[in-house]
Amino acid sequence: MRVLQNDEVVSTIRATLQYFHIFKHPLYLEEIHRFSPMDIPLNELYHTLREMIITGAIYEYDNFYMLEDNKELVNRRLEGKQRADALMDEAYRSASRIAGFPFVESVCISGSLSKGYANEKSDIDLFIITKKNRLWICRTILHLFKKMTFLWNAQHSFCMNYFIDESKLCIEEQNRFTATELATLIPAYNSFVYRRLIDENRAWLVNMFPNINWNSGTLITKKEPKTFRRIWEQGINLIFPKQINLLLMNVTNKWWRFKWQRKGYPMQDYDLAMKTKWYVSKNHPLNYQKKVLKQLKEQNHPHLATALG
Repeated sequence: MRVLQNDEVVSTIRATLQYFHIFKHPLYLEEIHRFSPMDIPLNELYHTLREMIITGAIYEYDNFYMLEDNKELVNRRLEGKQRADALMDEAYRSASRIAGFPFVESVCISGSLSKGYANEKSDIDLFIITKKNRLWICRTILHLFKKMTFLWNAQHSFCMNYFIDESKLCIEEQNRFTATELATLIPAYNSFVYRRLIDENRAWLVNMFPNINWNSGTLITKKEPKTFRRIWEQGINLIFPKQINLLLMNVTNKWWRFKWQRKGYPMQDYDLAMKTKWYVSKNHPLNYQKKVLKQLKEQNHPHLATALG
């Protein structure tokens, strides 16, 4: 292991804290280590953090480290952790229900909840891996189901904003934002397929976060699909499923483009925020990825230059 210069470690720490400062999210020592873009021994990281506190470069309250001298950020995170813990059982129930629908291969909990935080308005975000060439059929069925959840005020428990086909699991946007999202996914159904997702992206993820053990995690066995799901799948597979899949993709894309233009959003951002291909569906109209990466570039952190994409 090479010896790092102290100023290099300081810069890396600031870059890591800066990323999460965008979300007003102070970090524990282990979290700074986990999300550092450089291979830093934990003891060296700890001693450098203590030196930075003495010089006033960073601040520490209750074992949380941050760039801003604001203890309310710690209170905010602790309160958010309590809400997130209270929501986890519901999140697993939502994932289990989604797993009963046709062509769902794996379900992961994502968003702020997967990072151990929830506010009063937090949704339960779900990342879904589908069977090959069935993504848009799967997505359409699930979003018809979500429309029905308004009847019992459960729509916030089923925010399915990212779908990916099992045959093309390598994420195209390889940057700090997407690496963080992958690193914090919580597999809730069939983690064997989730592991395939990590393996397909391992080469670039290791470069982003070298201190994470990408082989860790509890395996969740996939249960055999229920009878009604198998019947659904068998029936759909008899009626030109590939053509239907592409038709649903094209119809959805036209509708999304129409709404995007009607709201006056810049069309150059559409393909990133509302990615619509046969192997992926991303529905992020607020385009957090672009906003976060833009803020990081404006901070001018050299250790993130190659990570921003």
